[in-house]
Amino acid sequence: MSTGLIRADVGRPPRGEEWPGRADRVLAVYCEGRRGDAVLREAARLAAGGAELAVVTLAPQAKPLRCCKGGGAGPYNCAVKDAADDELRVARERLGRLAARASFTKLVGTPWPPLAEWSADQCFDVAIVPRERFAHGGGKIARELRGATTADVRLAG
Repeated sequence: MSTGLIRADVGRPPRGEEWPGRADRVLAVYCEGRRGDAVLREAARLAAGGAELAVVTLAPQAKPLRCCKGGGAGPYNCAVKDAADDELRVARERLGRLAARASFTKLVGTPWPPLAEWSADQCFDVAIVPRERFAHGGGKIARELRGATTADVRLAG
């Protein structure tokens, strides 16, 4: 796990020029680790060019058990939410000074967070998601976003 900050000045366009296909609203789907750092690097590059940045992490929840009183999904779901909070804290730290201009959201859902619907409502121009190894089309998250939004879905990592 790297501990360095994501530098906002890396990869800036030449003075007086804009990025090709410049985005005004950027979604970064963050998960802790190498792939999440790649997502943040790409998102920081776009945000440094003036884009509005939203970082989201997912907290899928287990359905409550219908039998066996006690325990069940409650402790698991709490742990998943806590891990998502930690991921957002790490993302905020990694973005450094860009974090002040970004929004951070934890999406919770049973069994899967409503990422596609939420992102469609937010009208993002670009969505950057972690690439899933050996997954067709970049994985479930990328396929969901491509099907529900008009955003340019980019894979990182």
